[in-house]
Order: sequence, then C-alpha cells, then structure tokens
Amino acid sequence: MVRNKKVNHVVIADGHLFFRRGLRALLDAEADFKVVDEAGDAADALVKVRMRQPHVLVMDLELLGGRSAVSGFDLRQAHPELAILFLTEQDDDRRLASAVSAGARGYMLKRTAAPELIAGIRQVTGTIEEAGTSGGLSKVVPDLKALAESNERSKNPNALTSREQEIIRLLAEGLTVRATAAELNLSMKTVEAHKLNLMRKLDIHNRSNLVQYAVQAGLVQTVRAR
Repeated sequence: MVRNKKVNHVVIADGHLFFRRGLRALLDAEADFKVVDEAGDAADALVKVRMRQPHVLVMDLELLGGRSAVSGFDLRQAHPELAILFLTEQDDDRRLASAVSAGARGYMLKRTAAPELIAGIRQVTGTIEEAGTSGGLSKVVPDLKALAESNERSKNPNALTSREQEIIRLLAEGLTVRATAAELNLSMKTVEAHKLNLMRKLDIHNRSNLVQYAVQAGLVQTVRAR
C-alpha cells in the first residue's frame, strides 16, 4: 500500500528505445510516478540525473559495463539521494556484485511482470512497505541497500552482523542456499546476496575456506552431512 501521494520523479536509462517507451507508458499510468527524462547510455544518464535530480533512476545494469566511463559512484555523486534500481536480462553473481558495488537499492530482471516492477520501484523510493510486496521482490531491495553500506573486507567475526553470522554458520554446516533460506525464513536471493557479500568481505573464494573461517571464528563446531 502506498503511504502517501508524493509523486516520485523517474529517469529511465536503457539502450533500447522501445523498452524505454514501454516502461515510460507503464509508469506514467501510475499517479505516484512522473517520468522526467530518458537516457540511451550511461553518460547521458549521468547528465540527466544531474539536470533533473530525480528520486529514482531505473537503469539497465549493462550500461555501466563495456567502454562506459560512468560508474555507480558517479551517479550517486551527481545526486546523493538518488535511489537506483538496476534491471538486467540475466541473474547471476557477477551482475549482483555489480549492482551492489554500484550502490543499488534494487536489482530486478527485465522480464519481471509489470505489477512486480512497479512494486519494486515503489520499494526503492520507500513508498511501499516491504511486507506489501509480491514474492517476486524477495526482500532483495532492502538487503542490497544494507549490503552496499558494508563492503570492507574484514577477518574479524565481530565485524559481521548477526544475520551474516547466522548465514555463514548454516552454510559452513553444509546447508544449501535453499535450506538456509528456509531455516531463516528468507528468500533464496537474499541469502545469495549475503553469501556473495560475505565472500567478498572476508576474501573467501570457495566453500572449504568458508568452513575453515567459520570454525576458526568459533561460529560452527560440526559440519552437517550434505
């Protein structure tokens, strides 16, 4: 449920004109959104963000790759209060890592159904309660925001949050991501996001090192059979 009648200004950045226009029509049909501009590449997006100062940028994640000289840092510097929702054709660890490092508040597939996409944009702007979102959002938006605020590597277990310690303990004990998500009542994507950030944070690259770290840190004593 939308909390108030605030109109959120949106800039859409995508290399495909038809996709931009379709998304613009979708958002313009909602009373709480106003698309103030469009961009076809990352450099243009940076210009439009500086000029329009929108509440949210909905951007194809791939625009930050390749030969682009624009980064998520540049976008955030242009407008520190900007909420960035990245859209991507595929979901994998590399793309999730790119979204996290770019300071995304959200990360969704382009093929997401229209109602879920609208809910995702409302969620990154803070105009929808997390509990009111559909299952397709999987709580990944607030978790990405939290993960992006804590990316420094550390060997000190006290530097981990209680949630991170729970997740590393269960994974080190042999639980799969699916089983860990079920035990903690989280989505699989939320656990994957935490797992990725933990491995980057602790400079760990495989499960055996994860187990070794968890044992040395006193987070786990035994490893469950898989």
